[in-house]
Amino acid sequence: MIDLPAFPPGKRIELAGAPPGLDARAIAGAADAPGAARTVLHVARDAERAAQVAEALAFFAPGLAVFDFPAWDCLPYDRVSPVGDVVSRRISTLARLARA
Repeated sequence: MIDLPAFPPGKRIELAGAPPGLDARAIAGAADAPGAARTVLHVARDAERAAQVAEALAFFAPGLAVFDFPAWDCLPYDRVSPVGDVVSRRISTLARLARA
């Protein structure tokens, strides 16, 4: 078992290059740290990795709310509009963040 360092309250923490699984454990530890604001931002490299982190977070921190902010499914200035599901999920996540 790898021991994670204590997360100081109110401090910004940056973690890069963590192996899969350890990143979710670190996020859960940061969110559960004493005095933590419980706001953690994780940027995943793709949708598959984001789903894996969300699944691992459900194990490590079942009470932690996970907001999914999907990438656009089209290029900027493309003649094709994004799929409505992607737009609605992004708007829903932004609204949830505004209320948090």
